[in-house]
Amino acid sequence: MGQLLQDIPQGSPEIKTLNLAYNQISALSETIFSNKTYKSLTKIELNQNRISEIHATAFRGLKQLTTVILSDNNITSLDPWTFKNNHKLERLEISRNKIHFTKQTVFLVSNTIQTLIVSHNRIDEISEFTFIGLPNLKNLILDGNTLNTLAPKGFKSLNKLQYLSLANTGVYHLSESMFSNNLPRIIDLQGTPFAARFEPPLRTVRNDAVGNLLKIDEIFT
Repeated sequence: MGQLLQDIPQGSPEIKTLNLAYNQISALSETIFSNKTYKSLTKIELNQNRISEIHATAFRGLKQLTTVILSDNNITSLDPWTFKNNHKLERLEISRNKIHFTKQTVFLVSNTIQTLIVSHNRIDEISEFTFIGLPNLKNLILDGNTLNTLAPKGFKSLNKLQYLSLANTGVYHLSESMFSNNLPRIIDLQGTPFAARFEPPLRTVRNDAVGNLLKIDEIFT
């Protein structure tokens, strides 16, 4: 951590946690971890680097990986299949990058990711295809994005979603049709145009109030 490294250093099969935050790494090549004998990693911290390129197979072979932190880099996009073979990955943090969701395109494909944090990127739109590759997602944090366009079925595929944070985004409308039959238990709306429509402005909506709010908004619109 903080060693001015420009590349991933040589590792060993015994290492389980790798903290390479606050360095100058700019790219993750196709065999960057497997070639350096990192086989048992469960957590990788690569925040506060200069990463702008991540090969689709960079994390392949890391079968024990549960957590990846890529926040505070220069990432503009990820190949949808980047984490397809990391069958234990549960948490991906990729805040404060330059990510933009491409219209009508799947963002990521993973059957195991439960928490996705993509706060403070350049996300202005969510389509009905954006999250269909993440069927087991439970926590989705989108704070601090422009996000002023949500497809009518934008969150429909996330039938296990429990916590959704849209704080300080441009969201001005939500409806039941955007979600599966199992609504999130908590939605954070503070600092949004949607929240400002109420007096006092909404902040965090929980449990049964989520369904009531979505029904009320459909009546208003």
